[in-house]
Amino acid sequence: MHPPKASTGASVSSAGLKTDLALARQEITALREERDKLKDAVRRQLGQQLDQVGTGELVARIDELSRQNAELTAERDELTRGKAEWEEKLADAQGEHQPGCPRSRMSPVIGRSRFPPPRGNALTEHLVTIL
Repeated sequence: MHPPKASTGASVSSAGLKTDLALARQEITALREERDKLKDAVRRQLGQQLDQVGTGELVARIDELSRQNAELTAERDELTRGKAEWEEKLADAQGEHQPGCPRSRMSPVIGRSRFPPPRGNALTEHLVTIL
């Protein structure tokens, strides 16, 4: 802002003061607009920086979850194969006890003992009836 000018000792005129005031108001308006533009630019830049930080963390988290998913998928596949093997073994074992199976003919021989089983235990009696 320009200081009031005095002409040859006379006081500054009212018109000159009004002009200076109008110029000062225009300058203030321009400075406020510039300030607002700079604030918006800083906000946008800060937002982008925060998004990039957040994005980096999210990418790291996604990578970790993808790794865990791959591990769990591999474990599930392994367990599925193991289950299939056990089911096959079970089916083979059950097939051995079916009539007409060559190994089932040996079951009575294998199951017999020269010694009678002890009596009084429900589990033992159940096993004896099965064999």
